[in-house]
Amino acid sequence: MMTMYVICLLVGLIFAVLSFILSGGFEAHVDADVGVAADVGVDGDIVGGDAGVGDVHFPLLSPVVIASFVAAFGGGGIVGMKTFFLLPALSVLVALGFALGVGLLVGFVLMKVYKHLQTDATTTVKSLIGRIAEVTETIPAEGVGQISFSGKGQRISAPARAQEKKEIKRHAMVTITRIVGGLYWVRKHADEKLRDVAEEE
Repeated sequence: MMTMYVICLLVGLIFAVLSFILSGGFEAHVDADVGVAADVGVDGDIVGGDAGVGDVHFPLLSPVVIASFVAAFGGGGIVGMKTFFLLPALSVLVALGFALGVGLLVGFVLMKVYKHLQTDATTTVKSLIGRIAEVTETIPAEGVGQISFSGKGQRISAPARAQEKKEIKRHAMVTITRIVGGLYWVRKHADEKLRDVAEEE
């Protein structure tokens, strides 16, 4: 029985560490599914918007939680047999109780961390609404082009569609109106519209 507890403890600890490292840490488990939408006025100011973050569920089936449960089961069994000198049958009850407690605690901590990461992701996306960008690949009326803008000290490129379903040529300045699933919706900046009017006259 002791051998089984030791194996559970070692396997659980190793699997928990490996699953955390190979998955890229907490961020790999965050399924924010962020959808942000806003209407931007002619001057680029945000006049209304909303942001939604996917539901955060209690991650009981997370690999890290399962591994923690197994490791805690092994550790609880060892404590039961070595410290309290319990019979094998009673040590199993102690091991299960210890494993459930640790598993729930780890799941609760992960849920809190996920919520925090999702909130940060939503805040970052919302800060881009209303930002000015440059079209680096012409955006067709019904297709996808590309825009580029400055963010976090570097130049960021992203796929974009025209909010008004009118072609926007390369090098034109646009305003980001909403971001859904990594796709940026834009409309011509006020200065570009004025330039178009001047050219038509």
